[in-house]
Amino acid sequence: MKIVEIYRKFGIPPNLQQHMIWVAGVAEFITDHWKGGQIDKNRLIKASLVHDLGNIVKFNFDKYPEFLGEEIKNIEFWKQKQSEIISKYGSDDHLVTQKMLNEIGLDNKSIEVISAKSFANAVETLNSNDWYLKILLYSDMRVLPFGICTLEERLEDIMKRMPQYYSRPDIKDLLDACRKIEVEIQQNINCDVEEINQQGLHITVKKFMEMEI
Repeated sequence: MKIVEIYRKFGIPPNLQQHMIWVAGVAEFITDHWKGGQIDKNRLIKASLVHDLGNIVKFNFDKYPEFLGEEIKNIEFWKQKQSEIISKYGSDDHLVTQKMLNEIGLDNKSIEVISAKSFANAVETLNSNDWYLKILLYSDMRVLPFGICTLEERLEDIMKRMPQYYSRPDIKDLLDACRKIEVEIQQNINCDVEEINQQGLHITVKKFMEMEI
């Protein structure tokens, strides 16, 4: 099944599609400049393209309608789509994503990595030896709703918009773990992480959409 067909099957909003495509673009850039151990580039890109499939269930369209971009005019449609997804798969975005990944037949290794990929697991990710997990988390941490950003901009956004994180007693450890993961990735690529930006990445949307899972 092609990525475009997967997005259509689950009614993925355009803004969420764009987010996953940007994350895939960051992951592709990192693997293209990778000088560390062997990495399966296609596996990582495919995981990036489906890592947030179930996120529609947690969207607050009333509080952040601007995240729909031009689709804000169809906000009632997306609210209805959200209700349908919740009715079928549940309201826990992590479990919904896992159900969808199993439904499309994604390989177990990629499902395992996607399930572990979370800012809340940043310390465990830092302490692991799994480059797929580290690169996927880092790639996700380089994308804001409106485009590719620096890691510090993303961390600042978390502190502003996500009280479930900034009220945690271990928040400093989570922030520091993300910064240390960036240092590790910097040590394993042949360019500067600052080159990961909206202008420096040449993301081919059509190529990503045509990829087969």
